[in-house]
Amino acid sequence: MFLFFCGCHMDLDQDGLYRCLNSSTQLQATSTQNSITRKAGGRKEAEKEMQVIVDVREFMSSLPNMLHLKGMRIIPVTLEVGDYILSPLLCVERKSIQDLFSSFTSGRLYHQVESMVRYYRIPVLLIEFSQDKSFSFQSASDIGDDVTPNSIISKLSLLVLHFPRLRIIWSRSLYATAEIFASLKTNQDEPEEAKAIRVGVPSEEGIVENDVRAENYNTSAVEFLRRLPGVTDTNYRAIIDGCNSLAELAVLPMAKLAELMGGQKAARTLRDFLDAKYPTLL
Repeated sequence: MFLFFCGCHMDLDQDGLYRCLNSSTQLQATSTQNSITRKAGGRKEAEKEMQVIVDVREFMSSLPNMLHLKGMRIIPVTLEVGDYILSPLLCVERKSIQDLFSSFTSGRLYHQVESMVRYYRIPVLLIEFSQDKSFSFQSASDIGDDVTPNSIISKLSLLVLHFPRLRIIWSRSLYATAEIFASLKTNQDEPEEAKAIRVGVPSEEGIVENDVRAENYNTSAVEFLRRLPGVTDTNYRAIIDGCNSLAELAVLPMAKLAELMGGQKAARTLRDFLDAKYPTLL
């Protein structure tokens, strides 16, 4: 699903469905409704402070400060999955246009989205571009009907087709992103720091909390595989699909290994590592 922001406010409910508030009447009604507090014994119940859990690497940008100026409480932590956690259900991966292209090239974006879908009900890919510059991925004349491997439009389309629950949101500035985050948090519970930190991190027993794939995959073996020389974010899924175990991987013929890993160089790197002898102990 592609969501294009053109100045309208988006409201996200608990089911992950968006409502667009276009008219000033609707915006005013929403603002009024949010400002209403319950009265008990002549006292007003204080409004709950919005909070956002932010990966510490995001503090290289100005967005956390912008969210703070927006009145949100910023909780800096090291996140294994996502850049911003807006609720227990909602995780955001933030990309600039340059980051988007490089992440597609390396295969990292696929892995990041895969992780968000694996642990969060509402995974969001936020793409930021500058409002001061004209922006388009490709000229209209270059966009064809066929899917091509070098087309960024084709890659985005395939990403959404592969992960139907993924929401893609476009933002024209840091200020617009802060506004979008505030809208997304409407009707959502506040995220919990302790739970967000544990997402995607194996326990001492090797168990990953809320891992929806654990029933179908030996996640410990997958994590081990991904640390082997020559195995990358781009080819590890093909390796999993092409052999049933690490033991089978160790005895695959070079031709089959090269086919699964996308080339002779990666296959030779892995084969040399698997065939290397232990050092002699004196």
